[in-house]
Amino acid sequence: MATTTLDEEQKQELEQIEIWKCKQPECKAWTRKEFIKEELPDCPLCKNPMVRSYKHVPVVNKKGNKKFLVGKGRA
Repeated sequence: MATTTLDEEQKQELEQIEIWKCKQPECKAWTRKEFIKEELPDCPLCKNPMVRSYKHVPVVNKKGNKKFLVGKGRA
């Protein structure tokens, strides 16, 4: 049985991404920049303004070579 230790988790490769996060310290909402279309978005949870920031997230290795069709091209 394979288990991951805290040391192994800390050694994971991280990447820095640009995000929008809620200004309210009590609200933990954030989203990646590429998913926001508005120039100055509001928080989807509490409706307060959001600010640009950065976050370090683990790098995800994509498995497979799947292609997804969007829109009317689906069969």
